[in-house]
Amino acid sequence: MRQPKPQEESFSVHDRLHSAPKGLLRYYILHKIAQKPIHGYEIIQDIDSKTEGAWRPGAGSLYPILKKLVSEGLIKAEPEPSAEATRRVYQITPKGVESLAHAKEMFANFQQRFGSLRRLFIDLIDPENLATFFVDGSNRQFQMAQEMLESKQDKIPPSDLEYILKEYVLNLERQMNWANRMLSRSKPRLAPTARQKPAKVQ
Repeated sequence: MRQPKPQEESFSVHDRLHSAPKGLLRYYILHKIAQKPIHGYEIIQDIDSKTEGAWRPGAGSLYPILKKLVSEGLIKAEPEPSAEATRRVYQITPKGVESLAHAKEMFANFQQRFGSLRRLFIDLIDPENLATFFVDGSNRQFQMAQEMLESKQDKIPPSDLEYILKEYVLNLERQMNWANRMLSRSKPRLAPTARQKPAKVQ
């Protein structure tokens, strides 16, 4: 069985993503422009930084999407770069805000959509790759949950934060109970030995 790579190992050229799930780049562009007016190169830099170099979309991928978003009325571009700037800045429109809200709802339900396909992915994982998929997947899932909650905890009510953490603790306890049961079952059973005669009381 192949062992998972150490966590601290950096990305290699082969680990870099050449593409992303369909629609992700489009809606991440909308998300960034909704936060503040921004130019295309800043979006490329932001993605490169947040993925730690694993994904850096090229200009050939980004700018056609920007052009399409402008034509759909979801964003608008300054007619010409200002004297101080050399790149065109984009702003979101009310129509773009509405489209982004719909997209965020869709991404929030991603796990539910993915869950319905899980058995297909299970069939595709070979036993020798199970350790990498299971261990790395668990670590990355925790990292994502941790970063997501810590980065947004100041923007949600304390009662919601408490509910999220309590539910997370319950899920962890269920996972621990399951893992311990699996460990117990996987231990080789000891062969029965001859019964020992009880020691005589002196």
